[in-house]
Amino acid sequence: MKILVPVKPVADPNTKANSWLAAQQKGADGVTMVINDFDLIALEEALRIRDKIQSEVVLVSICEPGMITQVRSAVAMGANRSIVIESEGEKSWFQIAAALRKIVEQEQPDIVLMGKQATDDDASQVGPILAELLDWPQATYASQITIAEDQSKATVAREVDDGIEVLEVGLPAIITTDLRLNEPRYATLPNLIKAKKAPIDQRKWSDLGIDAGSLTQVEGYELAPGRGGAVVMVEDARALFDMLREQKVLG
Repeated sequence: MKILVPVKPVADPNTKANSWLAAQQKGADGVTMVINDFDLIALEEALRIRDKIQSEVVLVSICEPGMITQVRSAVAMGANRSIVIESEGEKSWFQIAAALRKIVEQEQPDIVLMGKQATDDDASQVGPILAELLDWPQATYASQITIAEDQSKATVAREVDDGIEVLEVGLPAIITTDLRLNEPRYATLPNLIKAKKAPIDQRKWSDLGIDAGSLTQVEGYELAPGRGGAVVMVEDARALFDMLREQKVLG
């Protein structure tokens, strides 16, 4: 079995909004980049599956050349191989999915296991678009994954509003991961050192035959306006009711 795990470097979610905005205005200098949390969960699950059944875990990342350091931090968790597609500038969800389709066609994995969303745009689009492009079944927001003994299908549990939904998908398939699936391991120091020298299959966006032009244009960034008004304390519910009537919130 082969498991392909796409990983995306994103701005550290702990970055303060005003610091992030200032960095964007200066060309993103000064923002700490990390691998998307949901992708690390997908990688951890792929490694756990590999521990149970004979399989190969292949990382793939579409990122700018300067972000390979972050990819190596994911390699240090224990992936067998890694592919980096060097891409300048932002790419749309469809372009990213189209690029991943090319890699899938070359690698022929049994599962594409990826985070349900990236923490920078929270879009949850690439996995479903990739499934559509490949015409593969998909199971999203997985909180538990079980591979059948004959490796022909996977059973996926996912949390929904009224409980746990259980899906069964034939392989190959796209599976996206939710937070409660697992707790990603920390890379050991020896593995971090080895990852610095580990070979990475580096490719150019132009090798894929996909238009490099941006399908969207960012006009700019700005912080949300501060909230106006003031906090008014009232003595009891009757006083609150009277105040709301005065402000014509209640009839």
